[in-house]
Order: sequence, then structure tokens, then C-alpha cells
Amino acid sequence: MTVLIVFMAAAIGLAEGVPLAKKDQWRELATMSALLGIASLLAVASYFGFPSPLVLLERLLEPIGKAVFK
Repeated sequence: MTVLIVFMAAAIGLAEGVPLAKKDQWRELATMSALLGIASLLAVASYFGFPSPLVLLERLLEPIGKAVFK
């Protein structure tokens, strides 16, 4: 599964990145690469059982919400 995620991310990166590089749109290419990298990292982490960022945010903000909305 991890190999498939990495392969698909590379395929999307090539399909979207090559036209951006040919048009000299380096900022868009960097943004696309960063977002694709983050999404791939989160997908692989989820596959290995790491908690999602939503769970971490809930754990962080739950005490604040309980204090504010008593």
C-alpha cells in the first residue's frame, strides 16, 4: 500500500509538475509539491496507524473548549 501511495504521488507530481516547470511557474510548482508531499506523508502515516491531525487537534483543543463553553 505504501508503495502504491508513493507511486501515485510521483505520477501526480510528474503529470502536474512538468507543465508547470515548462511554463516557468516555479512558485506554483513549489506549492503543489509541498501540498502533495504533505498529503502523501499523512496517507502513509495513517496507513501505519499514526493518529490523524484531526485527533491531535481535538485532544489539544478539547480542554479549552470545555473551559470556555461550560
